[in-house]
Amino acid sequence: MARLCLADWLGVAIGAADEPAGRIVREVAAGWHSEGRATVLFGATAAAPFAALANGTLAHCLDFDDTYVRAITHTSAPVWAATLALGEENGADEAAMLSAFVTGFETAARIGDGLGEPVSARGWHGTGVFGRLGAAAAASVLLRLDAERVLHALGAAATQTGGLTASFGTMAKPFHAGRAAMDGIVAAQLAASGFTAATGLFEPGGGLDNALVQDRSVTFAPIELTGWRILENSFKPYAACHLTHPAVDAARALALSTNERGAIASVRAEIGALAEHITGGKSGAPASSLEGKFDLKYCVALGLHGQSVSAADFREPWQPDPAVCATARKVESVVSPEMGFASARLAVEFADGRRETAHVPIAKGHPGNPMNWDDMHAKFEALVTPCLASRSEALFSLVREFGRGEVLGEIRSVLARL
Repeated sequence: MARLCLADWLGVAIGAADEPAGRIVREVAAGWHSEGRATVLFGATAAAPFAALANGTLAHCLDFDDTYVRAITHTSAPVWAATLALGEENGADEAAMLSAFVTGFETAARIGDGLGEPVSARGWHGTGVFGRLGAAAAASVLLRLDAERVLHALGAAATQTGGLTASFGTMAKPFHAGRAAMDGIVAAQLAASGFTAATGLFEPGGGLDNALVQDRSVTFAPIELTGWRILENSFKPYAACHLTHPAVDAARALALSTNERGAIASVRAEIGALAEHITGGKSGAPASSLEGKFDLKYCVALGLHGQSVSAADFREPWQPDPAVCATARKVESVVSPEMGFASARLAVEFADGRRETAHVPIAKGHPGNPMNWDDMHAKFEALVTPCLASRSEALFSLVREFGRGEVLGEIRSVLARL
């Protein structure tokens, strides 16, 4: 699963080659002239924190990266960015990097378990909160910190918590992932040198939970170290906010003809409360591609028009199809108590009175309806081929072998030609 996360991370990062947010962060980081051995995608090498900042931002630019749903955290974007950057900097082997990534993922997921919806509803971006802790944990493994110093690393990461849902639809959202990766490395490096921080922040009522949920209606639960949370990870088949995916699945399942799309009178999307809070109250006429990714009405309209809702549907310069926008204006979203994070129901009324419905109990990509390696291969190829042409197949094959042999050098060689 860690390799599957790496394939997804690398695919969405390379696919974001032309995204302004990634380019700006990369250029600013390059201007710091840091010395280091960590690879910056589409750049040179840099010190590990700065490479992690650039690559973590890039990996979240398309909003096409994986999500651990119970914490509503895009975990791989910051954790793989931190792991690869510090691993390269310190000369860690691939097995150590896989171990560090899994540890970082499990840390972010377990601390964030069950807090995703209440934290998001109060305006915090889980990636900026729990992803930062996962990055610090992964970095702590690579630096071989003892238990006491790990606690200080996590405390130093927690006190940097940030990322606001009010920033969604702007360049600041992917920046949350980059900063989480960077801050996690810095926190672990500081702890390795003797820096101290509060170490009780993750106990129930210990500080972080009460800051995030100030009415104290939800606190950290005691962690049960059973099973693997990474096996519950979700991957995105669509390049939009994960909360739109169930409704997009339903829209695409209807497979309306061109004539039917022109005869739509109204569309009713029954969705969960969080989906409505984050994506439902939009105009259906997004002013930019970033806004479009968080506009449920627009995403449903894309699906009804037979679009794949891929990265190509959200390219700049922004020129949305007028027909799609016309359909989006007919979409109404309503909260249904029957719908959760991964479910939605769509009802389409036509001008002649006919009605068609589609219900998605578990959207594609969630653990109950997972993407496999073949699905990931198709996603990776669509994202990477425009940059690497025929070399994308070789890169995907190398990622599948990461940790089984020594392929990082070959991966670097392919990436050096970006």
